[in-house]
Amino acid sequence: MSQPTSTLALTSTLVVALGFASACSAGRGETRPAQAAATSAAEPIRVAVTTAARGPVERTFEASGTVRGRNTAVLTSRIVAGLREVRVRAGDHVRAGQVLAVLEDADAQATLRRARADLQAAVAGQAEAEHAVRASTAAARVAGSAHVRMIYLVGQGAVTKQAFEEAEARQQTTSAAQALAEAQVQAGVAHHDEARAAIAGAEAVLGYTRITAPFAGKVIERRVDPGSQAAPGMPLLVVEQEGPLHVEVAVDESHANTLPVGTTAHVEVASAAEEAEGRVVEVVPALDPTSRAFMVKVELGSAAGPGSPSAAPPQGLRAGMFARVRFPMGLEDRLTVPVTAIRPSGDLDRLFVAEGGRAWLRLITLGRRQGGSVEVLAGLDPGETVLTAPPAGLVDGARIEVRP
Repeated sequence: MSQPTSTLALTSTLVVALGFASACSAGRGETRPAQAAATSAAEPIRVAVTTAARGPVERTFEASGTVRGRNTAVLTSRIVAGLREVRVRAGDHVRAGQVLAVLEDADAQATLRRARADLQAAVAGQAEAEHAVRASTAAARVAGSAHVRMIYLVGQGAVTKQAFEEAEARQQTTSAAQALAEAQVQAGVAHHDEARAAIAGAEAVLGYTRITAPFAGKVIERRVDPGSQAAPGMPLLVVEQEGPLHVEVAVDESHANTLPVGTTAHVEVASAAEEAEGRVVEVVPALDPTSRAFMVKVELGSAAGPGSPSAAPPQGLRAGMFARVRFPMGLEDRLTVPVTAIRPSGDLDRLFVAEGGRAWLRLITLGRRQGGSVEVLAGLDPGETVLTAPPAGLVDGARIEVRP
């Protein structure tokens, strides 16, 4: 009874093994005749084709960078004071001179009032000194005239020596009083100037309690809230100026002599799905001792030159975004096909080639994309006929008809 059962199990195993072997042979490329037979009855699909050919392709090197605004200002406090209010939030657009935050100003107001009171006292003191100068000048003139007469009279013997000495003492006293009054006037002028300087300083300190926008732009960061204690140098807000964006790129030192100002670069920002042409506008010669790289600034939308239609900054880009920048390094011969010919499937890149009136699926390895073309590194030979825009439902081995 056990022998028929063993025979049946052996037969089933052989059937499965034969089926697996058939599937493996089909996966090694023996499916084309079967697929061709399955699609022979279908109507041919009209397609457009092109011939894969090698040609000059721009050779580039790539570096990563960060999108920056035209100018970015970190607004800080200049004095120690409590933060009374913050009038903006991140993302708000501001105009030049707009008050963005206010610090407590009671101490600054008191200092200003004291400086103004000192100015009033200085003005009053200067007026009093000038009046004293006028009075002492008149007294000195009278005393001088009397002294001159006494000199004449004493020579004639008409007055006593004591009267002459008294007149001489009065003349000297009034002259000294005049000199003192003039010195007080000079001191009053100095006090007046000092009081004005104190007012200017107090007004400046009072102005420090108003944090204003240095230019028109957008608030990209708010680091404090009302009630915080501000200190000199403490960052409060970050404002980015409106205008053309640029990318700051760290470039390896080996390319130091290949990127003059004016070099055109291609910028790709994946997070914003944006691609743009740019132009090198600044090369910082100093190297970072840690990374051995130097900074290159690429202005976006300026490849055609300032004032051209393409000089407008691309839409959707924001400061802080990660960018990849490709810099040109000459031309090299590469095999390319239209981007529209590629049919990606997961991590695999595929295209269709035309051969014998049918479309055959081909796995390929792609290189860099430039414009409407993409490099093919492996899986395709020059001279093969490639479908430029295969229909979505096209399958391997389908009958095709090339459109004229």
